Amino acid sequence: MTAGGGGASVLLVDDDPGTLETLRDILETRRFRVATAASGEAAVAMASARPYDAVLMDIVMPGLGGVDALRAIKAHEPRTPVIMMTAFTRDELVADARRATAVAVLAKPLEMDRLLALLERVTAGGAPPREEPR
Repeated sequence: MTAGGGGASVLLVDDDPGTLETLRDILETRRFRVATAASGEAAVAMASARPYDAVLMDIVMPGLGGVDALRAIKAHEPRTPVIMMTAFTRDELVADARRATAVAVLAKPLEMDRLLALLERVTAGGAPPREEPR
């Protein structure tokens, strides 16, 4: 788990350490306060312990997958916006994330400008348009 100083708090969840490090560095340069989790289980525990302004989470992870972690987080904090990301843009994965109320599903590799604009919008309280992977 890592935390940085600045503005809105984001819980970043991915089982790939390189992805966590890269995204954390990018978000922290944009003044987000970032906490990281390397599993769905850790994400649920962290989101249950304190509120975050947004969650950015991978869909496909070993153990508790992203969609199940999303459901668990929403059961505890229903208003927390959760953005899902995936390298596997199969229709059923996207549909599962949508049904679990993800505000967006973004395809990896991520388009950073798009991700940052979306995070800034949801952490400012704006309702984002439903986004599909592209």
